[in-house]
Amino acid sequence: NKKLSLAKEEIYQFPWKAEQKPKYPPVIVGTGPAGLFCGLMLARAGFCPILIERGEMADKRKKTVETFWNTGKLSPSSNVQFGEGGAGTFSDGKLNTLVKDKFLRNQKVLWEFVSHGAPEEILWLSKPHIGTDLLIEVVKNIRQEIIELGGSVFFETQMTDFIISDGKIKAVVLQSKEEKREVSTDYLVLAPGHSARDTFSLLYERGIEMEKKAFAIGVRIEHLREDINNAQYGPCWKEYNLPTASYKLTHEAANGRGVYSVCMCPGGYVVNASSEEGYLAVNGMSNHDRMADNSNTALVVTVTPKDYGGEGPLSGVEFQRKLERAAYELCDGKI
Repeated sequence: NKKLSLAKEEIYQFPWKAEQKPKYPPVIVGTGPAGLFCGLMLARAGFCPILIERGEMADKRKKTVETFWNTGKLSPSSNVQFGEGGAGTFSDGKLNTLVKDKFLRNQKVLWEFVSHGAPEEILWLSKPHIGTDLLIEVVKNIRQEIIELGGSVFFETQMTDFIISDGKIKAVVLQSKEEKREVSTDYLVLAPGHSARDTFSLLYERGIEMEKKAFAIGVRIEHLREDINNAQYGPCWKEYNLPTASYKLTHEAANGRGVYSVCMCPGGYVVNASSEEGYLAVNGMSNHDRMADNSNTALVVTVTPKDYGGEGPLSGVEFQRKLERAAYELCDGKI
C-alpha cells in the first residue's frame, strides 16, 4: 500500500558530553525521580556523581513507613516524602504527562524504567503506571547502575549548608548520624522535592533568589472501586474482566475558580504522607494490580500568592503548614 510508510525511529539524545571530567564530582541532593535520573545520565556520561539522600534506601524505608502507618510513629527524615525514590515510590506510579515531549524525554524515561525492571506494557499504554510494589525494585536497580558506573549514593545524609566563593559553589556540608563533613564540588544539583522545607529556608537564608508560586491544594476523595467501574463501564466490566477504571473531573465554580481531580489512584489507598511532627498531609497510592477495594483521587484548587498572602517567598510554605496543622488537630494525626 503506497499510503503506508515506515517511520524513522527517533530516540532521546543526551544533549551534551564534556571533553573532560570536572575536578570534583557533581553533587545531587535528593534521590526522587529528578535526582535519580540526573544521577543516571551523569554516571553514564562518566561524571561519577555523588547523590545525597536524607532518607533511607528503599527496603529499609519501606519498613519505616509501614511502622508509621501502623503505629503513628513518624520519622521526620525517612517517610513517604523522604527516601530513595522520593514521594513517587509510595504512589500509583503514573507515568503520563501533559507536557509536550519534543525532546523525547518521556519516551526515554519509560525505556529506562523497563530496562530497570518495570513491565514492558508501560511503553504502549496511553496511561501507564507501575505501582508501589514494583517501583521499589525499579529505583533500587537504577541506584545500582549509578554505583556500578562509578557514582556514589549516601543515604541518611542531609545537606545542611553549602560554601560559595566568588559567586561559585565550592563545597556542600553534609550531616549523617556518624559525622559532619564537607565535600568539594563545582556543580550542585538541588532536587529536594516538595517537602524539604528546611532546605528551602537554608537557600533563602543564604541569599539565593526565590519567588512565590501558585500551587494546588485539596483533599482526597475515596469511593468503592466497583462503584467507579460501574459508572465508567456499566455492568459489563465483570463479564469482560476490564481493568480497574479511572476518571478525571474538572469544574469551573461560579466565582471562576477551577477545581479539578489529579493523581487518581484506581484500586488503591489513601496514605498518611506527613513529613513533620504535628502536621498531616495525605497522598494516594496503588499497587500494580490496582485491585484494592477502594479508588481515590485528589480534588484540588489552585491558589496563588494573592490567595495566601504573607511576607517573603516562603509564605506559601507557611500556608501549607497552617492547613496541615489544622488537619492534624481535626483528626488527631490520623487519616
